[in-house]
Amino acid sequence: MTPSSRFLPHAERLVWFGFMLFLLIVAMIHIYRGFGLERDVSAANQEVLALQMQLASLSAGQVLDPVPAGLTQGEVRRLQRLGLNDPRVELVEDLAGQPELIGHGAVLGGRMHFVPEEIHVLSDRWVMATFEDGHIRGRMLLEYEVAFGTIDWRVLASALE
Repeated sequence: MTPSSRFLPHAERLVWFGFMLFLLIVAMIHIYRGFGLERDVSAANQEVLALQMQLASLSAGQVLDPVPAGLTQGEVRRLQRLGLNDPRVELVEDLAGQPELIGHGAVLGGRMHFVPEEIHVLSDRWVMATFEDGHIRGRMLLEYEVAFGTIDWRVLASALE
């Protein structure tokens, strides 16, 4: 037996031991990095949750997608065919001239009337209007129909502020 063949099994074991130690070290590094990434992801999730809660508290009570109010071009054309030349202006003027639609009594000698600047035409069916007598105010939702240039009003809801 030669001296080199006598050390061969020990050298082979040493190489295998070194290789296994290397694999073990690489596996430990990956596991450690995995735990670190897991902590980072957990921290990021907590931060996202905190930001979502902050956003929710800031936007509470806000309408995220407001509904467009006012007459569309199609609604204007339809009302013109029904006899209104300038539908928005004529609706506001007609309603302002009908204080008898206000179902609330005036106080302290005032007289209930609609506030023309606060009459909002919502669509080709509804109007939101503010009324007052100089002492108290209120709002009402009205429905209207137009036939041959005549506007018929119907109060849907009314409340004092």
